Amino acid sequence: MEQNKQNKKMTSCVCAKCQKPWRHSSTPAICPVCNQVSFAIAVPEESVAAMKKQWQGPEHRAKVSAAMKKQWQDPEYRAKMSAAMKKQWQDPEYRAKVSAAMKKPWQDPEYRAKMSAAMKKQWQDPEYQAKVRAARKKQWQDPEYQAKVRATRKKRWQDLDYQTRLSAAMKKLWKDPEYRAKMSAARKERWQDPEYRAKMSAAHSK
Repeated sequence: MEQNKQNKKMTSCVCAKCQKPWRHSSTPAICPVCNQVSFAIAVPEESVAAMKKQWQGPEHRAKVSAAMKKQWQDPEYRAKMSAAMKKQWQDPEYRAKVSAAMKKPWQDPEYRAKMSAAMKKQWQDPEYQAKVRAARKKQWQDPEYQAKVRATRKKRWQDLDYQTRLSAAMKKLWKDPEYRAKMSAARKERWQDPEYRAKMSAAHSK
């Protein structure tokens, strides 16, 4: 009995695919690190340390990244992942954990500053901007997605606290000359799109 306890202390659970620490999962689930359908395996603590050291190597990370990208090119794999993600997201406890995990880093001022700088730099790339706009345009063509977004917006606007916070945030943003200039440029760019002008014209004529 004592030996079993010692063995438990000497082992840890990691993802079977990316080998990063992960809570034990007896059934296939999505690893929160590599975002792949996987399961946790128990390994000795010294092996976990070795895995962590290996993950710090750029070459190893590049290999894992290339392997993941190759998998995502398989339509069958993407379909399985999509189904698994949808099923997992239906679990309120899982959604709460993901939400908490995403909010925690943003409480660190240094992290927020780094992310803000990285985002600004990324948006300076015309190719990146074009990809994002194309992806959003394609996504918005999905009636189901449109319905979900509208329902979410409607629910949020019924929350007075949300309205107050959003109003205060927008007022603060519009006081920034740089933000106003960006918004003005973005509007001018949108109006150069014939499809956008047609939609806006149709909306105003109703």
